[in-house]
Amino acid sequence: MSRGTSVLLLIVYGCYLFFQLKSHAEIYNRPSEKVERRHAKVGEGDASRGIAQIGKMTAAPLVGQSADHMQMEEVEEEPEEPQLSVLTALLTLIISTAFVAVCAEFMVESIDALTATGNIRETFVGLILLPIVGNAAEHATAVTVACKDKMDLAIGVAVGSSMQIALLVLPLIVVLGWIIGEDKMVWMIPI
Repeated sequence: MSRGTSVLLLIVYGCYLFFQLKSHAEIYNRPSEKVERRHAKVGEGDASRGIAQIGKMTAAPLVGQSADHMQMEEVEEEPEEPQLSVLTALLTLIISTAFVAVCAEFMVESIDALTATGNIRETFVGLILLPIVGNAAEHATAVTVACKDKMDLAIGVAVGSSMQIALLVLPLIVVLGWIIGEDKMVWMIPI
């Protein structure tokens, strides 16, 4: 039953990726609709001066003119320039991948020493500790962008990470265990 469920979950994840990256990509590529926050402090009487200023700006053009002559100014947005060149981005990606691989190797090697003392079980390390440590960068990213008031991105990172684990990683482990003939992997993973 877990094998069939895992195959279905992998198909659902594939459909989700197709939906997000191909069929409805324009939904996910839209810029945020939030307005930039003001960082200036509001002083006493600023609200009344602001209201008076708005009244002055709207009333001044109407003196001696009909509403037909008024035109709205359109602000043209400049296209964003990339901060990194393609070569710099690829180099950064390769270097960070190498660092992550080295850190992961050290972490996996330290599991035997950690569980040899008998205080911590291998099941706890594999099912609780490793996923938390492995997703630390995603958690940090979600918290960082949430502090910058970009909640749509923070929720996207958190939900995307959870969906990736639930719909890809766990079912893939079950299917790989099935392929290599390790049925012990199947009962250890709660689906």
